[in-house]
Amino acid sequence: MKIHQIERDASAFQQPVDEPDLRLKLSRELPGEKIIKVTELKAGMFNNTYRVNTSNNSYILKVAPGKGADVFYNERNLMQRERSVSRQLRSRSSLIPEYLSFFTVNDRDAFLQPLVHGRLWHEVISSLSEVENAELWKQLGAFAKAIHNCCGQQFGYPAPFKGFGRWSHFIADNVDGMIEDCRRFDVFCEEIETYRNHLPCFYQTLDQVKTPKLLHGDLWPRNVIIDGAGAGIHLKAVFDGERAFWGDPVSDWVLILYDVPGAFWQGYGENLLKTSDPSCISVYKGMYFILNILETVRFQESCEEPRKRLSAVNKELEKILKLKQSPNA
Repeated sequence: MKIHQIERDASAFQQPVDEPDLRLKLSRELPGEKIIKVTELKAGMFNNTYRVNTSNNSYILKVAPGKGADVFYNERNLMQRERSVSRQLRSRSSLIPEYLSFFTVNDRDAFLQPLVHGRLWHEVISSLSEVENAELWKQLGAFAKAIHNCCGQQFGYPAPFKGFGRWSHFIADNVDGMIEDCRRFDVFCEEIETYRNHLPCFYQTLDQVKTPKLLHGDLWPRNVIIDGAGAGIHLKAVFDGERAFWGDPVSDWVLILYDVPGAFWQGYGENLLKTSDPSCISVYKGMYFILNILETVRFQESCEEPRKRLSAVNKELEKILKLKQSPNA
């Protein structure tokens, strides 16, 4: 068994896996198959991703960061969370690749899935025709609707996180967790404090969301495999469900920040940006802009731009509050 891993600096977030234990675990998880080669792929910025070739099949292996990795509050136990909703995800759409097994490699969470052949949408999106991309967005909208039709018992991240009986309680807890991270990484700023002070004013509105719906959490072209061309173009797989959570369907970051086209909402059946409460959407944007501020630490970027976006959200929230307090409201 040949193992090829990407060479990384010791300070990098992603680190190589322990090769002796990897050999042992793959032999155990794939009994009866001769494993020929394991190759790390340049895919994703959180888990280590490998292609496993055997004499008969090909698989995708994902290995979570090591115990010493400095993850954010909303990133804790991602692979365990994906495992806890894997059955629901698979039951809603055959586009979710089968989860063959969950295990550990040197105490790092890992799982195997069959390799899905096709093209990564993100890599070819600019070369596809407008009609082809529209068809793919329409299909992705239908996929999102199917996932959102799955209802849960509590709001928030899947187990091992605790659930919340109220949507506002999860939003507040998530924001507080990220604020703690911001203080730890020394990127806490005035814009974050202003947003956190505004948040309680919207708890009542947030709690109008009564039913926890399953959200994929990372539904964009970087996580979609496609196949075919022209009238036959189609989605073949949607992966990376590790950030799935239970909540308000429109709170998935892609839907409010990626500027998904009308074809997506056509496939979905309604435009949530038009039917959802605007104040809730502003709250969700602010939450994600705090995350963007945090991510600048990991990617060694300036936090100026996400701070400007958060400032704009704060102005939106202040305007909404003034309208609510107006005698004519």
